[in-house]
Amino acid sequence: MKTAIRLVALTAAACISAASFAEERILRLEGVIHAPVSELWKNFQTGEGIQKLWSVPKADVDFRPGGRIRTTYDANATLGDDGTIVNEIVTLEPERVLVLKSIAPKNAPDFIKKICETGWTVLRFEPLSPTSTRLTITGLGYKDGELYDKAYDFFKHGNGMTLEKMQAAFDPPDRQAKSDAIAKRFSSMIGDWQFSQVGTDGSTFRGKTSMAQLFDGRVFFASGYLGNDKKMLQHSHFTAAVDPRTGEWTVWDFDQDGTFTFAPVRLDGNVMTLDWNSYSGPDGVMMPYQVKYIFQDDGTYDVQVLAPLNPDGTRNTIAKVHYVRPDAAGTPLPAKK
Repeated sequence: MKTAIRLVALTAAACISAASFAEERILRLEGVIHAPVSELWKNFQTGEGIQKLWSVPKADVDFRPGGRIRTTYDANATLGDDGTIVNEIVTLEPERVLVLKSIAPKNAPDFIKKICETGWTVLRFEPLSPTSTRLTITGLGYKDGELYDKAYDFFKHGNGMTLEKMQAAFDPPDRQAKSDAIAKRFSSMIGDWQFSQVGTDGSTFRGKTSMAQLFDGRVFFASGYLGNDKKMLQHSHFTAAVDPRTGEWTVWDFDQDGTFTFAPVRLDGNVMTLDWNSYSGPDGVMMPYQVKYIFQDDGTYDVQVLAPLNPDGTRNTIAKVHYVRPDAAGTPLPAKK
């Protein structure tokens, strides 16, 4: 009976604690940073990285649970003096979560000291693409009272400024120019394309792709067919547009087996690379293929399909085909059946 009573008491205490927590204010800010999650995470591990991330003149880092990130906004100050800002690392999950507990500087105002007593900060890293990460900064421990009101307003502004500085630190200056170049390249692909090649066994492998645009070139879509010299069947359908979460050109594709692919797009000279992240059932495991479009001119291009990375960082070629426009090929495509 005593054990049962004790369990009931513990359950009640847990419910009260949860209810109290739910009544506290949460300060949450988020933004997209144009950097791979691995690069962003590495910057949190060094003093130089923190200087870049938080725009502070001095910083040092002991990056481990129980370690500390020390910073100062005074270029003439010494780390460890009364104005040093200390964030203790409570726990972490590499490239996903970082939990910090702030220790107020000795000369901090009362409202800073108050929130440092009860509060902590959770940073969550969500990879949106190989080159973009959503960073969410969540401040917890804000209770009722004038000092907490001041702290909430102060960190709402301060964390917002810090997030903007992090975004600016990683924002490539030529991002819009690169985006425009990708749109122009997709525009050059509007129309019908085909390939035909003979395998080592003497069989014919054929394909056709038809590309069209919507909304003055803000969206492109294509249907692809594969087959032989007798018939072809639809193989895939993709849509390409700027992902509003990242501002990056991205392809979304479904194939005949129901496999879904999410593929951010990069352009380097005459090579357009799609990081072909394919999810297939029933367990939805992602396979990181890569597809390269290699343009010879506006009337021909090669498509190269590459396997996921080998342990040594290389990729094996799965397939490579040569597309031309039907009028350039000189022969009509076989009818779809």
